[in-house]
Amino acid sequence: MRTLDADATIAALGYPYLRELATFGALPDEFIASILGNGVITQMKQGEFIARYDERAVDFQIILQGKIAFYKRGTDHDVLTRYFSAGEQSGFDLMIGMITHNGTDVAVEDSLILDVSNIQFQALQSEHPEWFGVLMINLSRELSREIEMLEDVITRSTGWLL
Repeated sequence: MRTLDADATIAALGYPYLRELATFGALPDEFIASILGNGVITQMKQGEFIARYDERAVDFQIILQGKIAFYKRGTDHDVLTRYFSAGEQSGFDLMIGMITHNGTDVAVEDSLILDVSNIQFQALQSEHPEWFGVLMINLSRELSREIEMLEDVITRSTGWLL
């Protein structure tokens, strides 16, 4: 894994590509530059992983490129619970819900990940209030899709036992 420069990443990917990512939808280049410039961009090679257990979530990630598999720690083994693709966020629910990490992120393919800290997230709200609302809509939309996906999994299984 290695950390990449925001300006070099923006130059390599381009604003047209970044604007197409779901998390950045309808956001101006200035806001995208701010979130990348103040975050930490990590390049993960296929197979590299980040394991975080029992630590408070103080950040979330946006997949800029590639695909990440998330394995949730179970009682006696880890379980693949979902994949995160370019444009999707990972961990926003943990940060907002003040939930501890309990799993491992594995790069399914070479990937670029933007890490956004809770301090940076708060700064975005005060520095760019007009665009922060759009970011929140984008993040909320994705959380809604995740809830729908989980409901579909429950529906296909035995469902709730009453």
